[in-house]
Amino acid sequence: MTGLVRILIVSGVAHLFLNGMCQADQQYLEAVKPVLKARCYACHGALKQESDLRLDTAAAIRKGAASQVVDIERPELSELLMRVLSKDDDLRMPPEGEPLKPAEVAALRKWLEAGAPVPDHEEADTDPREHWSFQRPVKAELPVGDGIATGNPIDAFISEKHHELGLKPVGPAEKSLLLRRVYLDLIGLPPTREELQAFLADESPGAWDRVIDRLLDSPHYGERWGRHWMDVWRYTDWYGLGAQLRNSQKHIWHWRDWIIESLNEDKGYDRMVLEMLAGDELAPTDPQTLRATGFLARNYYLFNRTTWLDSTIEHTSKAFLGLTMNCAKCHDHKYDPLTHDDYYSMRAIFEPHQVRLDSVPGQIDLEQDGLPRVFDAHPKTPTHLHLRGNEKNPDLSRVILPAIPALLSTGDFQVEAISLPTAAHAPELRPFVLTDHLAAAEKEIEAARKAVQVRWAKYRKQKKAKS
Repeated sequence: MTGLVRILIVSGVAHLFLNGMCQADQQYLEAVKPVLKARCYACHGALKQESDLRLDTAAAIRKGAASQVVDIERPELSELLMRVLSKDDDLRMPPEGEPLKPAEVAALRKWLEAGAPVPDHEEADTDPREHWSFQRPVKAELPVGDGIATGNPIDAFISEKHHELGLKPVGPAEKSLLLRRVYLDLIGLPPTREELQAFLADESPGAWDRVIDRLLDSPHYGERWGRHWMDVWRYTDWYGLGAQLRNSQKHIWHWRDWIIESLNEDKGYDRMVLEMLAGDELAPTDPQTLRATGFLARNYYLFNRTTWLDSTIEHTSKAFLGLTMNCAKCHDHKYDPLTHDDYYSMRAIFEPHQVRLDSVPGQIDLEQDGLPRVFDAHPKTPTHLHLRGNEKNPDLSRVILPAIPALLSTGDFQVEAISLPTAAHAPELRPFVLTDHLAAAEKEIEAARKAVQVRWAKYRKQKKAKS
């Protein structure tokens, strides 16, 4: 056999081998890895590695855990394959949901039979805890250099990007257009003709600043931007069937007014959050602050307490944490670093609270008006984890204590008992409530007295006519 023939034979074999490897790589990337990502990464990925096993790369699968999960010599005996085929619910993987489909198992078997090849340059998933949204913000240095605009610090970053992309910013807007833009942005209304003419005629250096200050001082500012925050905080009027209250609360507009007034008063965002979540403890007898707890009262749901608290947890986390915790109700979150316990620790914070309507000055009929607010009705109510999210199957072996998600915890969260005044527990004893009820009773007595006088007068008239 000549050297040339040997070279051709070896090259052909090598080509067939490499071509087979490439096909196996492609088959793994297109048919196996997507299944593992959808069904296995939650427990064996970057966020969590149960049994010290990672499945987010072929190399990690080949490495296995304490024992090998892939048997190259005997693919059918690979633990990875046997686990997905197992009929034993305690052994089958994945443990939740339906078993893998036959086509998915066939793809996994084919990859194992090909030797479980590892694709070149395959990268593992990044740890979700390293996501930028979970990192502490660091103040960036202002860009400097030729062509970088100065003034407002934001302008420097925009100018740097313009310079990098070779873009030229448009020139300043004409005064009439600029005024219209800022009016619509800050108060949601266009300027009047008189306001426009006054601004066009004002050439003084502080004209623009005065317009901004005036718009920020306008009550329309809170109305305009309150709409945005009401969307974020899920404001809605109550609804029910006839007089029945099913969702939210009657007279929830008191919370709406608090939002608008807080913005107009320049109340800090941090204070607004505190009042919405704990106004009943920060200022237990101040109706102006208690209005803020409408954020929690809005979540009320008549038919199911768990649904009510689920809604509270969901919308508190969305509004203030920028996270969706819903998945963690039933199991550890599949994508975010939130655990099953984290969910019920959050629930424990809200477990004791209830909602009621308090009387407002001048009105004793709660159907006509009243202040919807929250209060702690049963502070000692325990929280138990619901196995797989099923409220009918609580884990009574332990009590879940109140806490914020471990990912966000700084370790300084403390639950402390506080003493509340009598009026917080028995609002009907507040002086104005007693005064209003007494005044209403006196009106009823006076009306009854007049009715009696009319009856007596009518009776005497009839008696006189008969005689």
